[in-house]
Amino acid sequence: MIPFVIFLLGLCVGSFLNVAIFRIHEGGSVVRGRSKCQTCEEPISARDLVPVLSFLILKGRCRKCQSVLSWQYPIVELVTGGLFLLAFQRDGLSLTFVRDCVFLSYLIIIFVYDLRHMLIIDRFTIPAMIFAIIVNLWLGIVPAWSILVGGLVLAAFFWIQFLVSRGTWVGGGDIRMGALMGFMLGLEQGLVALFIAYLLGAIVGVGLLVSGKANRKTPIPFGTFLATASVVVLFVGEPIVRWYLGLFV
Repeated sequence: MIPFVIFLLGLCVGSFLNVAIFRIHEGGSVVRGRSKCQTCEEPISARDLVPVLSFLILKGRCRKCQSVLSWQYPIVELVTGGLFLLAFQRDGLSLTFVRDCVFLSYLIIIFVYDLRHMLIIDRFTIPAMIFAIIVNLWLGIVPAWSILVGGLVLAAFFWIQFLVSRGTWVGGGDIRMGALMGFMLGLEQGLVALFIAYLLGAIVGVGLLVSGKANRKTPIPFGTFLATASVVVLFVGEPIVRWYLGLFV
């Protein structure tokens, strides 16, 4: 029963994340005002706001104007529910579970927002950094030195690229994202996430080049890879670090 409730909680949180992604880009308030159709701007009734289910009942179309609704709605809701369930299966009902759910929520928002708009904005990363530092220091899951050094090292990694390229390789958002990864994961796991992100970016980039869907000048939303890698490491970072260190023992 509890896993089902956790999954439903994830669906509801995913619905809120969608609201945040759309409204913040439009300059609106996340907590005030009713959701509306992006096409006809008709306010959406409560019966059409049930996560996933409403989208299926409406067959992915607005009830009034029949315009096609974005698949982002059910995908984000289902992904959030699934990740919350995985976190619960690992952590149980604990403060670590709450921490991981907050981390996952921020990473999902960053992933989707950067994918849609090619931006990693401070409105997401700075509150996430503050939360990560406070909760990790409080719970003691990650050593204090690793949290602080990890944030500084990963931020410096992108900052150096920013200086060398004069902002053409990475942007200011990537610098803050690097700091966030370090504060969330610590130094060792943050470096693992960085490696995975570049590996994923290389694979996708080569695939796009080979398929002719992109060229060498085509911008890639790298925040999506950083967020994905952070989620992976959040769940399996410790085994990866142990495996790697075991190669030298």
